Amino acid sequence: MSGSSNSGPHGGIAGINWLGVVSGLLMIALPFLGPWWIGKAGEALEIALSPFNLSMSVVGQPISSNLVDLLLLAVAIGMVIAGVFMIVASIFSRRWWSKHLIKYGATKPLWAVVGLIVFLIVGALLFNNVVAKMLPSLIGEQAGGMGVFVSFDLPYVIGTSYSSIKIGEVASITAPITFSLTFAFWVAVATSALGVAARIYHRRYSK
Repeated sequence: MSGSSNSGPHGGIAGINWLGVVSGLLMIALPFLGPWWIGKAGEALEIALSPFNLSMSVVGQPISSNLVDLLLLAVAIGMVIAGVFMIVASIFSRRWWSKHLIKYGATKPLWAVVGLIVFLIVGALLFNNVVAKMLPSLIGEQAGGMGVFVSFDLPYVIGTSYSSIKIGEVASITAPITFSLTFAFWVAVATSALGVAARIYHRRYSK
């Protein structure tokens, strides 16, 4: 009699979707793990980015936008809520509503990871193929019509390249551009995999 509550996937500890619990805990932690990606252009520019936070500094001076901060805060709150839903649904897996909460929360980290990668790739494409071609004329106007040579080739997501700007015979600037993914990004990737696995595994509790 005492062992019946723990038998089968619908009772006791055996009825908990542990993949979902772990995934939910990691989802709650993700907004607090720091940037997922860091980009540096020499000592002049540094950008630290995640789906929940953006920090930028130019020559050591921070630049921020209240609107962007609020939007990213909303994304962070949404991820925490999705994590809570995952935990609740995984513990109460026998309830009819658990599959709906799992469905809502399971793919949130995956979309965050995919969204960040797509954003970085599209951003590099636009810069390399549009902005970089406009820079010589823009800088030339500010330099009083002097001949300007500009070489920019941003890495895609990760890597190192070099940028150079030469204004006639007056000035020449060369700086390394370095993009890197952080440990927090790989935690997000692991969380994404756990979330998808938890959703698939949760089907056994809906039978």
